[in-house]
Amino acid sequence: MKIKSLWLATFFCVAFAQFVFAQTEEKFDFYTRGVYRAGVPRPQTILRYDVGDFHTTYAQMERVIEAIAKAAPDRVRVFDIGETNEHRMQHIVAISAPENIARLDEIKANNARLTDSRTTNASQANSIIQNNPVISWMAYTIHGNESASFETMMQIVYQLAASNEPQTLEILQNNVVLVITGENPDGHERFVTWYNSVATGNADRNALEHREPWAIWGRYNHFRFDLNRDNIASTQIETKNLQKAFFEWNPQILVDHHGQPSQYFFPPAALPINPNLPQPATNKWMDVFGRANAKSFDANRWDYYVRDVFDLFYPGYWDSFPSLNGAIGMTYETDGGGFKGLNWTRDDGSIATLRSAIAKHYVASMTTLETAAKNRVARLQDFYDFRRTAIDEARTDKIRRIVIDPSLDWVKAADLIEILQRAKIEVRWSPSFTMKNARSYTDKNSLPANKNFSGGAYIVDLAQPQKRIAKALLEPDTPQDAAFVKDQMAKFRRNELRGKSQQKEDYAFYDITVWNLPMAFGIDAFWTEDAAQISNSVPVTDAFLVQKKAEKIRFGRAEIAYIIPYEQDAAAVAAIRLLKQGFRVAVATKSLNAASMNFPRGTFVVRVTRNQPTIHQAVERLANELGLTIYSANTGFQDSGDTGLGGENVVSLQAPKIAIVADEAVDQTSYGSIWWTLDRYAVDFTPMTINSIKSGALKNYTVLIMPDGAAGRYFSGLGSGGVTTLKTWINNGGTLITMRGSSVFAALKDVGLTSSKLVGSDDDEDKEKKTETDEIDKRKEAETEAKPSLTPTSNKNKQTAPEPTPPPQELKFDKADGAPPVLPPIASPSANAGKVPEGIPGAIMRATVDRTTYLTYGIENENLPVLLASGYFFRPSKEGTNALVFEPSPKKPLAISGFVWEGNTERLLKGTAYLIDEPTGSGHVILFAEEPFFRGIFRTMTRPFFNSILFNGSF
Repeated sequence: MKIKSLWLATFFCVAFAQFVFAQTEEKFDFYTRGVYRAGVPRPQTILRYDVGDFHTTYAQMERVIEAIAKAAPDRVRVFDIGETNEHRMQHIVAISAPENIARLDEIKANNARLTDSRTTNASQANSIIQNNPVISWMAYTIHGNESASFETMMQIVYQLAASNEPQTLEILQNNVVLVITGENPDGHERFVTWYNSVATGNADRNALEHREPWAIWGRYNHFRFDLNRDNIASTQIETKNLQKAFFEWNPQILVDHHGQPSQYFFPPAALPINPNLPQPATNKWMDVFGRANAKSFDANRWDYYVRDVFDLFYPGYWDSFPSLNGAIGMTYETDGGGFKGLNWTRDDGSIATLRSAIAKHYVASMTTLETAAKNRVARLQDFYDFRRTAIDEARTDKIRRIVIDPSLDWVKAADLIEILQRAKIEVRWSPSFTMKNARSYTDKNSLPANKNFSGGAYIVDLAQPQKRIAKALLEPDTPQDAAFVKDQMAKFRRNELRGKSQQKEDYAFYDITVWNLPMAFGIDAFWTEDAAQISNSVPVTDAFLVQKKAEKIRFGRAEIAYIIPYEQDAAAVAAIRLLKQGFRVAVATKSLNAASMNFPRGTFVVRVTRNQPTIHQAVERLANELGLTIYSANTGFQDSGDTGLGGENVVSLQAPKIAIVADEAVDQTSYGSIWWTLDRYAVDFTPMTINSIKSGALKNYTVLIMPDGAAGRYFSGLGSGGVTTLKTWINNGGTLITMRGSSVFAALKDVGLTSSKLVGSDDDEDKEKKTETDEIDKRKEAETEAKPSLTPTSNKNKQTAPEPTPPPQELKFDKADGAPPVLPPIASPSANAGKVPEGIPGAIMRATVDRTTYLTYGIENENLPVLLASGYFFRPSKEGTNALVFEPSPKKPLAISGFVWEGNTERLLKGTAYLIDEPTGSGHVILFAEEPFFRGIFRTMTRPFFNSILFNGSF
């Protein structure tokens, strides 16, 4: 018995030991790469905890960096690059060999010379390349709750500052390493403060520490913007700080460190890849760094993947934006930390730890720097050639010149040009010229024609060093790889045949497929193959833009009234702010004649005698702050027409009191884009929880904005009682503004806030109606090659298409093993082929404007480009006004730019509404089909949005 018991005990001990070993990873040692300099403190001596045992706050990190820099001044320099919204300083830590640190300014200046082959010839460039170190930008924690990267950053700084290991010394001799200590300090601080206060290190996925609250969600910055999507419009202060520093240093290598997929990711990237990148060079360098990382990870027996999920198409990432500026930009994703916390149970029962996630980032960072050192000369040469070849390519490209016409909104056009200037794109201005063979952005099938710009315009000639980023941001449409599109269309055809209960294949679009800035801003633009010299053009500088804005500011003291034409977005803002200050403002509901001029409907009127004497100073102050043209009327007599300053069609406005839902049902970035828009215009609002709405808090407010969010969560949060309370408030005069998901909520049968129905829903009475298009047989073979609505380009240098991946907004990275099965082309009896819109990954569509409603005041064009980035299409209201619609029988395609589903999107979108006014009792429900200010990029809905806030109390 004793022997048997001993045998059993031994067996269970061994089995338990094997179980424990399977559950945990070997503890990584961060200090094997010495000898280390004794005077340089390790981070742990300052923090008083080991790597991965606790989350470090921003202030703690600053103490660590300060101590290391003080102890190693021969290798380390710290630069402050600007404050965040919450007044945290962003830093760059420059680390290199002492001889490089001593000549940093010279290195930076020589590196800048490599960015322009027009002033630095090949011989001069070669001299710089032979003598300059490569500049490697290592960025950490752009998503504040991806915490492993933040902890990694301190270990990298210490290793480079303290180690005398030969490989580390080689890195320092051949690199100037720029460590970005925190791309998103404010978001990171929210996350770590919360996490440290609740965490126990519990690996159970249901533990509280893995359930970050809505108000915390540290992924985003102060305004709840995703900073890894912001490089297109550079709306946020962190982006502006980083872009300024980026163009001061002009790095050749850039790594953006992220988390937390199921396994580690490093490039090569997945398809699609932005076609403005030089594909052979891009593929070569991704392969070089990818293979180097693979070798290091194989040596550590760590899992990883490449060419899946993370693409290089959208130009706003912190890998694609640098790549379009000559760097090799790369995203690295580690598998722990963040919402996974200190410990996280994987699907197979093993444990992912914060420490192991830090270790993987640490090894990948060091391997990257070693690879950069070994390839210094080749990398610098390609960096120089990147812009040199771009200029050569531009001289033969189809799009050679882009002209931006500011006449629709001078201030908004200047804002767009400022974005281009931050990206170092060369822009010129001409007061008057004729453009040959001009093609309009809004009509992609238009024939070329001469276009006269008698009022002046901005000119972007693409034969410049910044050609690639300029074209990526400005071209009317960015095509995707044909093989990638074909793969997505094949999935779509198979999904159409699946039954309602069958799980559909996921598409591999990682982000939106449209962003061109002129259309996003609602500014007219034209392109041409002709690039003849314009003799009277001048370079646009910061001072020039300030002057150009000032030229349009007009103010003169009025005796009768001030007239603010709705020619700029800020006109409505001026009215809101004047009302808030207690002044009286009115609006002309018809064309107005005053001050010997004609003004369109929606013009604001501020009568002098009905306001306090301080009205003159208030109006002048707003004109200067907002860049407004304000006219003075010194007589009430009208020269023509039936509407003058004293007419019955000049209606008084009421000051809006605005509340916005800020709660668990709400999409954070949607809330953030509204917050940021109102903040930059200094328009006050109150964030409000759903419980406050249910309890009757809306009685003190005239407007409630429901940002995009989950319709079901809105409904479950409000409940039937909350919906009743909401309806009562609207009936009594309140205005409810919904967008995308919250508009779906409004259209639910059990909510009934609109007579509009969601296309393809169970409540859609028109779903079964046949159209002329429906007579065409849509049942295609699953493997039939599809022709996307907007033609992609092919690229022989790219890799094969990636396997299907989950939508990025789900933040789920686990993928099923293997390729999806090929299904026979036999439709399930419950399939909804051709009846339900497939969600589109962002396209600009052509909407038709109803110019008889107050919602379109300030818009006099017949059509308006609008963003559509979902499968939420809305039937026209049967009882209200459909202010923006998609033509039921269009003569040309509705899609202007971006990807749409062939045979689905346009067919089901025809005849639907984009903006609806649903009068309800004394109030209104205003439905937007999409977010009005998506990422701060899209701004064509600015006027309808402010109109919905401002005018409903008067109509």
